[in-house]
Amino acid sequence: MFQVASRHSAIPEALNLSSAHYSHPLEQKLNIPRRLARPSFTEPSRDAIARIDPGLAGVPLEYIRGSVASNSHQLLSALSLLTIPSSLPCAHLPSSIDAPIRPTSQGPDMSSFPTHVFAILSSRSSAKTPTVASFADRASLPPSTTVPLYPASALVMAVHCSLLPPLPQMPRSSGRRAALTLPIVPLTVPSPETYALLHAYLHTMRPDTLLASLLPALAASFPQLSAASSSAGSNKMHYVAQFSSEHLMRLAHALAGAAFQRGGAQNAMSGLMAHIKIINGLWQNVCALGVFDQELWGVMDLAWEVVLAAMTKVVEKA
Repeated sequence: MFQVASRHSAIPEALNLSSAHYSHPLEQKLNIPRRLARPSFTEPSRDAIARIDPGLAGVPLEYIRGSVASNSHQLLSALSLLTIPSSLPCAHLPSSIDAPIRPTSQGPDMSSFPTHVFAILSSRSSAKTPTVASFADRASLPPSTTVPLYPASALVMAVHCSLLPPLPQMPRSSGRRAALTLPIVPLTVPSPETYALLHAYLHTMRPDTLLASLLPALAASFPQLSAASSSAGSNKMHYVAQFSSEHLMRLAHALAGAAFQRGGAQNAMSGLMAHIKIINGLWQNVCALGVFDQELWGVMDLAWEVVLAAMTKVVEKA
């Protein structure tokens, strides 16, 4: 098994959300970090990028990110032409899979197609100290477990995930083919149940979609993705910068109201805790894979802030 070294910053002080009038079913006192801790920055491996595409050796990383982001629509178009199962049992997990390509008159370039398929498993991480991502030993996979499969672009993962081990390489054909042979990579992450959120963001660079997935009850009130935000790859917080402090408080008020409406006074906090669990799972995977995209971190911080503020409002009303 390939293991990834990682350095994590100290967990910040906990936010005390206890109340004499509120009793959580699991514990009387909630200790939740006030902010999501950020690990020490690690630059993506230039060697890993050059192994995927030798023509990118020496090209500035920001330019590569921008080029990859601008190709996201082509990548999604290529993915829609492939037939790949959504999951497979570990007992029958092959080393590669043949993915038929649906014929089309004007298909995307072959370079836009996925290069690998991730089979995502759990690394059994602590909620506060995420384990690092690693390749699982096939011999140790539980045969009764069914694992979800995620088609992935090696270049997308390499430019964003500084702690991802080098992926196995297979020769790619530039000509049209009836099917692609994609290696299946068993990858362990701290939170398999939230991995889909990170995987989708890295391959689409859509902060608006990610935020709507984290806080679906508020999705209709989020601003649209601006032209500046669409120029993803600059590693700046264009989309998140549209949210003012007043906007965040309105969102928190609306989220608290939605929690009360959905679960009543007794279950409002439990509903908000479900949001905390999802955001925390995403954060664990981001840390484990070494993703330092500023817009991604901005979305996580924003969602975390809104949920904590909503929790405070629920506690005050209890």
